[in-house]
Amino acid sequence: MRWLGHITLAAILLILPGLILPGLTPSASAGERVKHSGSIVSIAANVKTFELAEIGPWQVRKGATVITYRRITLAPETEYAIVARTDQAPSGFPGDFVETPIGPESVYLHDYVTVDCRYEGRRLMALKITVTEVPVGDSGGPR
Repeated sequence: MRWLGHITLAAILLILPGLILPGLTPSASAGERVKHSGSIVSIAANVKTFELAEIGPWQVRKGATVITYRRITLAPETEYAIVARTDQAPSGFPGDFVETPIGPESVYLHDYVTVDCRYEGRRLMALKITVTEVPVGDSGGPR
């Protein structure tokens, strides 16, 4: 009968790992799509990868905001866009966001971006990079 308890415990651990042992479950599996948002803090010399500084989920350690750095790989099929507010949006709502396709040459160091990614093993592959335009007068200045 003692082995029955071990089987039950093993079944629970296999069925509910995210609830029982969240620290031991992998954060992503191959092919899983995720989004990451932050500022581009470095671009590799070969322009095949860049590093994103992401804040979130919000954490503070020793009085400082925790920043997570993610290395993201670009692919030839990576799409690029920019979103900005406009008074003449197709939705008819003044100030709505409108997305416009751009090329990779329009993405710069320190841009704030949202990156749709796919995991390939432990590597993050960029599927789409969307730049958020900073309005004139904000700390980012004009684009």
